[in-house]
Amino acid sequence: MANLLIGAVAIVPGLCVRWLLTGHELARCAERLGCKEPAGNTLGMTLGAVLGGAFVVGMVLVVDVLIPWQEGRRPHLWLGMTALVPAPFAIAQAAGWI
Repeated sequence: MANLLIGAVAIVPGLCVRWLLTGHELARCAERLGCKEPAGNTLGMTLGAVLGGAFVVGMVLVVDVLIPWQEGRRPHLWLGMTALVPAPFAIAQAAGWI
């Protein structure tokens, strides 16, 4: 359950990365020859992707590595559950919510 909640939080940096990779501003700029304007939201989206991604990686580290290690459990079962982290993003993408 914790990995699914982390995945729900991971939607925000996932959307930022998708926005950066698809180049929304670059597509508008390609219509004009010699466009040198900086993209307006690029800094915010980059910060969102980096800070949000760092938060998600930190949460995965805490939930799937440090807590089982502190309780004396083997982390292999917990690390296998990290595959559930991208599930909320994939489900929302398939359903057309994002």
